[in-house]
Amino acid sequence: MINNAVIIDAVRTPLAHNGGPLAPYTSVAVLAPLLGRLYEACPQPDLLRDVVIGHAHGLVGLGRDALRLAGAPLEVPAMSVERGRASGLSAIDYAADKLVSVNTPGYMIAGGVESGSQANAPVNPAMADAAHALAEEFRVTREQRRAYAERSRARAAASADKGLFDQEIVPVGDVTTDDLSWEDADPSVIDDGAAAVLMIDGATHRRLRRPGLRVTASATFGCDPARVGWSIVPAIEKVLYATRLKLEQFDVIEFDEAFASNVLVACTALRVDPERVCRQGGSIAFGHPWGASGAVVMTRLFTQLVRQGQGRFGLAAVSAGSGQGIAMVVERC
Repeated sequence: MINNAVIIDAVRTPLAHNGGPLAPYTSVAVLAPLLGRLYEACPQPDLLRDVVIGHAHGLVGLGRDALRLAGAPLEVPAMSVERGRASGLSAIDYAADKLVSVNTPGYMIAGGVESGSQANAPVNPAMADAAHALAEEFRVTREQRRAYAERSRARAAASADKGLFDQEIVPVGDVTTDDLSWEDADPSVIDDGAAAVLMIDGATHRRLRRPGLRVTASATFGCDPARVGWSIVPAIEKVLYATRLKLEQFDVIEFDEAFASNVLVACTALRVDPERVCRQGGSIAFGHPWGASGAVVMTRLFTQLVRQGQGRFGLAAVSAGSGQGIAMVVERC
């Protein structure tokens, strides 16, 4: 019987660009509303085993500080994970593994946060150079990058107008909606925001009978940092091999749009139509809060597959600085 971990809730803050409406808030203040929301949503709070938070520039102990600010009991522990832009998805991956490997039923919260504004996080020219070099290698033109970015922004604006993000957003102070003002095709500034999920072990989920996303497979891969955008390609190939699924079987595909060129290169290598990726807009439009990026991607999958009933299988993929990539397959259950 399948005992894989299941995501039963997923939320995020509004996402904002560096120096935008979330700039006055620390990482702790950005994260706290999400942890409070998920703690309240936990069917059995006494069985909340741990909280795992990914961040790239956060403070030591920010998860615990955010829990206290949210009003959670002091007995709830927290830890941090760091894998650059992939930190949020790596935190979810770690929590899923722990729920399966530890023979104790329960719940976990996992996600990520970043406050690029508070950290004075700079533009990363090395990653921009790597994305440009990869685009040249795969003959991705500036016009193609610009067209993809414009489509991402248009999709995000249309989705926001239709209220498609409303159920997943938890306000931070008086900030209630995404900042969709960015116009660069290749966002390399570290932005502001957080996202997190509530997870449960498979056995408890079968008793709970609540819709969710089963974590079916995950994989990480390392490559030359000069080709960081390539890293998600072999990571995706590994999860496809593990699940015996084909890309044609995925109903929702969400990549972190760190650079338009990286998305287009991955689509070329994997023979995926870019039209299928981030169908409601992506981080080119929303912003790029590094530590939260992977958790944002998973929240988008949860909304589309569970809340909106758009299919069965979802694929998430994020590349990270220093040449790493992570991919995860989820299944609506």
